[in-house]
Amino acid sequence: MKSSFALASLLFLLGGGAVHAAAPEAVAMDKRIVLLVDEVKAIRNFPVILAERLGYLKGDGMDVTIVNIRDEVPHAQMLADGRVDAVLAYYHHNIVSQSKGLYSEAIVTLGVTPGAKVLVANRVRDKYRGVADLKGSRIIAGGDGSSKTTLANYLVLAGGHAIADYQRLGAGGKEKNLAALRDGSADVVVAPTPDGDFYLAQGAASVFADLTTVEGTRKNLGALFPSSTVFMNRERVKQRPDIAQHLADAFVRTLSFINSHSAEEIAALIPVEVSGKDRAAYLAILKQEIPMFANDGRMPAEGAAKELGVLSAFNPAYKDVKIALTYTNEFVDVALKKHF
Repeated sequence: MKSSFALASLLFLLGGGAVHAAAPEAVAMDKRIVLLVDEVKAIRNFPVILAERLGYLKGDGMDVTIVNIRDEVPHAQMLADGRVDAVLAYYHHNIVSQSKGLYSEAIVTLGVTPGAKVLVANRVRDKYRGVADLKGSRIIAGGDGSSKTTLANYLVLAGGHAIADYQRLGAGGKEKNLAALRDGSADVVVAPTPDGDFYLAQGAASVFADLTTVEGTRKNLGALFPSSTVFMNRERVKQRPDIAQHLADAFVRTLSFINSHSAEEIAALIPVEVSGKDRAAYLAILKQEIPMFANDGRMPAEGAAKELGVLSAFNPAYKDVKIALTYTNEFVDVALKKHF
């Protein structure tokens, strides 16, 4: 399959900043799409690499440029001022942005699980057997607005407790987290793929809640958990529905490919600049991440509502957020009818 990704991604990794999804050609300005990705090399974002390799980002004369996230400029601001057309990142950002008066909406929902495992230190695994036991626990999560903190809060609330009933610890890197699990200063850690494998391999922890699969997510959280999404500024969607539709078409087709092909077939399409030279290790991680995308592109309404509820319990500023303004299934529905 013809692809420009190998060279372009290499330039990106060397500091070029952007990955062009197609070979350079004359494209009208109104057909250019800039898609900002929350760390293009992260395993959770393999669908965007796959979409490019399959050629789904091309078509209708559109030219999609993939740009890696920049720490110095918030992506919500880049959406608001038009520097980018869309963002690939976790759904909760739409809730946070609306609370600040910046309205964005998910136009495609890729992930419906957190793609993480929650692990309990082996020294206390008999004490913390389920969510009902989490009162008084010390959980390594992350910053106030991080998805890991949201998951920790979600689990504590699911156990019938208040958020104040546990102590949240900031993430200190795998080695520091490992030491905390071993020396008794932490009881539980929220570990996105592939970090969880590290703690397990070191013999320091056991699986408390597997949130990589649909089944495990429903069991532990009571609903699906919208995670990875493609979202746009709401006004931009109104002005340029053709951009929203193009992206919806591309990622709906990508989800279909993910859910109808083996991990080996998917891994074969990922360039070494992204996977790294250890292809076997990448495949093992990919197999854990693929279940996160067991979706057709639609937003699970119950999951979105529950996520807002958890976020609001942590920060009252989110209570006035209108959930219906944080996502739309309009473009995915059209894409599904068009392609399937």
